[in-house]
Amino acid sequence: MNKVKIAIFIISITIFSLIGIRKLIYINQAKEIKNKAELFLNESIRVLNECFDLENKNKRTLNKSIELIEYCLEEYGYKNRVQNFNDQFP
Repeated sequence: MNKVKIAIFIISITIFSLIGIRKLIYINQAKEIKNKAELFLNESIRVLNECFDLENKNKRTLNKSIELIEYCLEEYGYKNRVQNFNDQFP
């Protein structure tokens, strides 16, 4: 009877350990994806700020500003950035 209890105890500990290890792996993967997404977002912010050239916005005419915005959206716009993100993190 004692051997059966010990066997059940060891099997239970093994199963719970495997479940715990699996959860830790998932948590680490989630953190890694979150960090990559943050890096991607920060890079997107940097590129768009550079593209819009906010420091010199008062030196441009309204038409030039609109042209710059259109160019930035075409070049670095939401759809392009999301597609690049999806390619990097399937």
